Amino acid sequence: MLNVASSAAARAAAPERLTISPADQSHAAGLRVLVADALAQEGQSWSSKPPLHADAEVSIDEIRALIAAQRSQLLVAIEDHAIVGCVLITRLPGERCALGLLGVDPSYRRRGLGARLIAAAETIAENSFGSDQIELCVLAERRKLAVYYERLGFAPTGEHRTVPLADATMEFHVMAKPLTRTVAA
Repeated sequence: MLNVASSAAARAAAPERLTISPADQSHAAGLRVLVADALAQEGQSWSSKPPLHADAEVSIDEIRALIAAQRSQLLVAIEDHAIVGCVLITRLPGERCALGLLGVDPSYRRRGLGARLIAAAETIAENSFGSDQIELCVLAERRKLAVYYERLGFAPTGEHRTVPLADATMEFHVMAKPLTRTVAA
């Protein structure tokens, strides 16, 4: 008989098996599932608006296009051959990058994986894209999420963005964080 409590304790004590690396096309299907699962749960955590059907939100072709895009990098967190998180870094005009598509498998939430993915994204933004700032958008109604990003060094810019949808309008606040590029000696 499997003792769930001791299995969880053993897993917590096990050496780190999680890696964060650039996604490739072999990750596309797993990323699609992760993103779809995250969107399916967003009705309770991401927004008070009813969730849209996840299949209509992101297709496997869109995931493949994000992986192949030249002006962005999709990172994937993998543990024991399972995709458990992702984050997208996109180069913007000037020396800025945008952070998006941050997704963490529900069973990995509240373990610091989101912060690790953001830190990895910041490293890519600084060292690969030469950015001195990273920004993100937070739904206006998600104050707790904005506070989380503030703890990670992001600050409101005062900019607001509106996204009209078929049956609603989504209001976002822009947050940004300055980056300090590492200069090679």
